[in-house]
Parts: sequence; C-alpha cells; structure tokens
Amino acid sequence: MRIALIIVPCVALGILLAVMAAGVKKGTNIFKIPAVAWMITGVLVVVAIGIGIERNEGSPLPAPPPPPSSAPPASGSFVWDDANALSDRTVRELDQRNDRLWDRHNITVAVVTCDNQRELGEYAYRQAEKMGLGGYDMVVALDIRGDNYWLLLGSDVGRDFPYDPSEYAYEYMENAFVRRDYDGAVLELTKALEDWYGKQYR
Repeated sequence: MRIALIIVPCVALGILLAVMAAGVKKGTNIFKIPAVAWMITGVLVVVAIGIGIERNEGSPLPAPPPPPSSAPPASGSFVWDDANALSDRTVRELDQRNDRLWDRHNITVAVVTCDNQRELGEYAYRQAEKMGLGGYDMVVALDIRGDNYWLLLGSDVGRDFPYDPSEYAYEYMENAFVRRDYDGAVLELTKALEDWYGKQYR
C-alpha cells in the first residue's frame, strides 16, 4: 500500500508527459502549458505525501526514558537508606510510625540517608518528589559522610509548624548524630514529629 502511493503517481506522471508531448506542436515547452503544470504539481504532491507516510510509519518516535531507579520499594516504605546507616530494627520502627501517621492523619515523615551531598536540602526535595509526598509531609535527610542533616517541611505543614526546622532538628538529633548514633537521631526526631502531628491535627 505504501509503495503504491509512490509508484502509481510516478507512472501516471510518465504517461501524462507522453500524452501531452504527442498532442502539442514540436518545439513547444509542455511545462509552460497551464493545464499540464497544474497536473504535474498535483502528482508531485501525492508523491510527497506518500513519502511522508512511509517515513512516519517506518520511523516511530523513540520510547520515553525509564523512570528513576530510586523508586519506592515494593513494600511501600518511605525509608530510603542509601548510605546503609540505619539498622533493620530502626527501619521497621520508622515504617510503623508512618503507618500510624497515615492511618490517623494521612501524613508521612520520610527518612533518607546519603553520602556527600553538596546541597542536602535540594537532595531531600528531590527525594520527596520521587516519593510523591504532599504538602503536609516531611523529609528527614542524613548525609553521613558530609556530617549533616536536614528537616524538610511540606508547603502546607510549613505554615502550621511553629519552629525553625533546622533548630528543631538540632534539638532532637545533634547529640546522637555527633556520636554517629544515626538510629537514635532519626528515632528521636521522628518521635517528636509524630507527637507534634498528633497534637496539631487531632
């Protein structure tokens, strides 16, 4: 079918030229005859359409790239311990706290760990986007080698949270963090956040 769109007009063009050449005086330029010019133009348009269809059908657009590899695990956990800084027991406890927060308030406090992120706040924001978090959720980020931590607030909860996030995180995390007790640091902060959510959104 696609080949016919190209071959048939070409054959028609050849026949047309032969007929017109036989029907005009010798020495006449048939391309200057209006009727012939219009007919040739029409045949060329059909040929061009046929070539376009052939290219479109034979050269599909490339498939979109796959989604980022750091998608949430099948369990639905919002603890992404890329730096392997947390124990399995702590991860289970954090998951249980998030289950309670979700059941009571439809809220999540995610925890992510990493190594040597220059902009830890931006990293926490990107992870929140990948997790699909909302305006009332939070992210606790720990940069193990960078010796830093960050508390990121969603846009909605940020209007209700009465504390400075960096000072709040320092109050509950610093002592354990400097001892490299990362389990204790995130458990203490997330417990305080769970209590605050319970009082704020009863």
